[in-house]
Amino acid sequence: MMHISGTMNAVESGDYIRPPTDAEGYLATARAMLDGARPLVLTTPIPAIALSLLCGYAAEAALKASLAQAGVSTKELGSRALGHELIRLWLRAVAEGVALQASPPQWIEHLNRVHSAPYHLRYPLGFHAIVLPNQAAMLQGCEELCSMAISCIK
Repeated sequence: MMHISGTMNAVESGDYIRPPTDAEGYLATARAMLDGARPLVLTTPIPAIALSLLCGYAAEAALKASLAQAGVSTKELGSRALGHELIRLWLRAVAEGVALQASPPQWIEHLNRVHSAPYHLRYPLGFHAIVLPNQAAMLQGCEELCSMAISCIK
């Protein structure tokens, strides 16, 4: 018969790190997209399609972060009605009491045209040119949306 001996260390309760809320998850995405967008304005020429694509996702995620914090479910945020629709997300955020101006600014209206269906930024099919938002206004607006989302979540 074999005898086995040893020691064991037991911990009554393990370390716990709470999972992020949906709002915090969306906010992390918004911040990550902005981190990718910022260096692009320092290059010449500015890669406007790449910058617009990152800003589109940053704006969408920041708006969804504020809406999730206001209690809108991730299922609704991912629905066809809201999904990638920046204008609809903006207006819903205003309706939910998020501190935004009542009507969406021009930069987000322009960004919505290329960010939402049929997703011209991702799939430039069937056309020869694309009109993008003012790059400086768009980046500044995304920075402000992200700051707004941070203040909602804290």
